Amino acid sequence: MIVWTNRFPEKEKAAGYLRLVRARMNFFDQIMRNKHQGKPGFIIGNGPSLKEMDLTPLRDQITFGANGIYQMFDEWGFHTKYLLFEDTEQTELRRKEIHNVVGPTKMAAIYNAYCFKNFGDTLFFNARRGDPYYFDEMGIQFSRDFSNIVYLGSTITYIALQLAYYLGCNPVYLIGVDHSYGALAKNFPPGKIEVTKENYELVRQCHMNPDYYQIGDVIGVPNTSLQDKAYEVAADAYKQAGREIYNAGVNSFLDAFPRTDFDSIFKK
Repeated sequence: MIVWTNRFPEKEKAAGYLRLVRARMNFFDQIMRNKHQGKPGFIIGNGPSLKEMDLTPLRDQITFGANGIYQMFDEWGFHTKYLLFEDTEQTELRRKEIHNVVGPTKMAAIYNAYCFKNFGDTLFFNARRGDPYYFDEMGIQFSRDFSNIVYLGSTITYIALQLAYYLGCNPVYLIGVDHSYGALAKNFPPGKIEVTKENYELVRQCHMNPDYYQIGDVIGVPNTSLQDKAYEVAADAYKQAGREIYNAGVNSFLDAFPRTDFDSIFKK
């Protein structure tokens, strides 16, 4: 199903539809199950706390990033191994830059395939789109088979946790997952809002790159309550499998996982 927003250009829709059809040939393959079994995985969020961390030790590690994190690759001197996209507005917003990002294996919800010009380094996954029934009645689910279905948890970090699980990573460390949008979240309820001149300075405080968004873009103010529920589900799934998730970030408000010092990971 195509779910492009009313911001997606009418003139690009024909090409977008053909891309969606082609995407079925690049569907996520089961061959990747346990590809990194027993190796640590690092999920890198987009929070401003990253500016206070030296990420050099992650250069040769198994890393997961999402959305506009590629803006930092040149500054870091390395790219994440995997780059994830799910949110439709986010994917549309980045569509003109995505094909220029070289290095990571890109993964996206198949319903957003119309945004991708090149499929050579991209795999598509079957995401179960969220709706009131899913979150309120069915309850947040955790996929142990990423090649079959992927569940939402109100944050793409939750999708990254399912991917890391499928690839066999253990333990999994979160950094840059600040779990807070600061003053923006205090002034706006959860949901999508347009970036305007009035709220631009608040938006600039929300990510490691102050220019992550521009005026006229759409930003999602997070529903941290739903995220907390999702993280509890993820923690339980990992525990049942004898695996662990740690919050190795700094200045993070995320308390769903035990905390550990980032630098100490590489001294063991």
